[in-house]
Amino acid sequence: MTPALVPLAPATETAFFVVFGLFVVALVVLVVIVIVWAVRNDIVGRRAWRARQEVAWRAREEGDPLAAPQPRPRLRQQRPPGSEP
Repeated sequence: MTPALVPLAPATETAFFVVFGLFVVALVVLVVIVIVWAVRNDIVGRRAWRARQEVAWRAREEGDPLAAPQPRPRLRQQRPPGSEP
């Protein structure tokens, strides 16, 4: 008989389904964790953005365009010592 026609042993099928099932469960858990993390960070970021927008809106309503919050400066990338031209 050729090997392609021999059915798999039941223990092999069971082990495959157990390992594959664990893989699927782990993958679903990781996807849920990533989605929850992203949504929570999005909510926090939107609240902070909305607060900055309200401060800027109030400053403009009061007629003081300079009172609007300035954007935060970006940090410059540090160069290692001795790499300056």
